[in-house]
Amino acid sequence: MSARERLTGIIGSGMIGTDPYDPRSWSGSSRYFFRECDAQGVLNRAFGVELGPVQRLPFLLRNITLDRQLWRHRLYLDTGYYDALSQAIASRIAPLDLEGGLLQIGGIFHLRPLLPGLATIYSYHDGNLAQACKSPYFPAGITADRIARAVDYERRVYDSVDHIFTMSRYLKASFIEDFGVPESKVTVIGAGVNVEGIPEVTSRDFGAQQILFVGIDFHRKGGSEVLLAFRQVRRALPKAQLHIVGPSTLDIPVELRDGVTMHGFIAKNQPEGRARMEALLRAASLFVMPSLYEPFGIAPLEAMLYGVPCVLSEAGAFPEMVTPGVHGDLVPPRNPDRLAEVMIHLLGDPDALERMGAAGRVQVLRDFTWPAVVRKLRATLGAAA
Repeated sequence: MSARERLTGIIGSGMIGTDPYDPRSWSGSSRYFFRECDAQGVLNRAFGVELGPVQRLPFLLRNITLDRQLWRHRLYLDTGYYDALSQAIASRIAPLDLEGGLLQIGGIFHLRPLLPGLATIYSYHDGNLAQACKSPYFPAGITADRIARAVDYERRVYDSVDHIFTMSRYLKASFIEDFGVPESKVTVIGAGVNVEGIPEVTSRDFGAQQILFVGIDFHRKGGSEVLLAFRQVRRALPKAQLHIVGPSTLDIPVELRDGVTMHGFIAKNQPEGRARMEALLRAASLFVMPSLYEPFGIAPLEAMLYGVPCVLSEAGAFPEMVTPGVHGDLVPPRNPDRLAEVMIHLLGDPDALERMGAAGRVQVLRDFTWPAVVRKLRATLGAAA
């Protein structure tokens, strides 16, 4: 692509991130995505925005509540805040940005009314508000009227953009069913694993019965069910071990602690943290994450890249990652008995675990790397051109 045909990437808000190359932005995916866009000649530039303290203050005040988490959610569902962010973005758009088109992360920027009519606008998503509202972890205390306004705002954004890219087929269906977007306007390009380079896989003892769970949001990721299931696993397989990564602190009941090792939060953007995480992945026999709600989920793909079979919940995008009996298995959310049954069965067959781990790695290398994602993006852009 020539410089005049390349996209300008946009992120913004404390919810998504304010620096496209910060390791924390968009749950770590932003920098890998935009770096690969640049490497493949798709990107003109990428930038992030947030309101200054004075601009942000009125929105903070009008959403204030004693519950800080609820306060945060109310702010990030404030359509006035969305409009102010959109204005901040528009003020930073240069003529060259409009020649190549804009690619925004998420649906909280409504740029079409603020830009010349010929501007081409794309969006890329791991989730949307309609799906978030269906989650059992959507915050209580948000009024139906506020949710309706935010959903309607997203609908206007999706009506106005030229094309929508999603991480999953599951999410594409949501745009069609929940927002009435024409199927031809939505393309699944997937997502990639957030790792530096492709790691080599070394042999391991799958008979060691080492189980790995990763999730800062422990309960939403199904961590409570994993602990209950592991108690049954430990009775059937006394040498099994469960390693928990994510929460800085976790109060595990005494009766559920046997065989459990807490590793706390591991910062993978630091060399020491990367080394610790890699050691756990290279030792793991099985990765488990029976999430109650998951917009997409990168952690299982990272485990599969290291040759670790996965047990995930049969919801959201997970069935697009794991085929039961091929890459691991799927279980119903909130069902620790079924989870325990599956874990015991898989851990009892080390040869099958090794075959599943190898199959999962092949699938990730084929479909879930950022180079593969950007190639699909380029193909869609080329077809549109």
